[in-house]
Amino acid sequence: MGRATRLFLALAASLVLAPAPAGSAEHPEPADFYNVVAFGDFQQNLVDALAKGKEGILVYFYQDECPFCHKMEQEVFTQPIVHDFFHKYFDVYKVNIKGNKQFVDVDGDSLSQVQFAVQNRARATPTLIIYGKGGKELARFVTNPSPEEMLALGKFVVDGEPAKGTDFFNYKREAVGSGIRQEIREDYL
Repeated sequence: MGRATRLFLALAASLVLAPAPAGSAEHPEPADFYNVVAFGDFQQNLVDALAKGKEGILVYFYQDECPFCHKMEQEVFTQPIVHDFFHKYFDVYKVNIKGNKQFVDVDGDSLSQVQFAVQNRARATPTLIIYGKGGKELARFVTNPSPEEMLALGKFVVDGEPAKGTDFFNYKREAVGSGIRQEIREDYL
């Protein structure tokens, strides 16, 4: 095979195998992960999510200058399986831990983003918290998860593990090592 043919085949293979850019049909934009900008009424948002048959709401606590938040938004929230799974089972909101916008929290109290973050011990970013019926915290993950850890967080709640008293970190360790992407594709989506 000639050098020109090998070069052409290598170029063609790289175009076929190259990952789709963020924002394409295969990879949503990070901002597409959130249902709405979260300043209104989380208590009502939670009621609405449950009424639609969802498990609850996921609140993502972040800050603008957080490199770990940016990394998670780019590498985890843009994964189609993460996007599809979370949108099927949860409504997703974003809260700036340094923000001053007022809103109603999951308990019906009016407060600022800063106050909500302090109240929920979301000092490190990113912090992900899933709230269920009655505003109860069902699961928490602090720091930027891998796509598999993110899926384990959601699956933990969908499988009803919080009600069983299961420890999330042990659950996560087992779920991540057991082919969770394939299981999510086959059984949850």
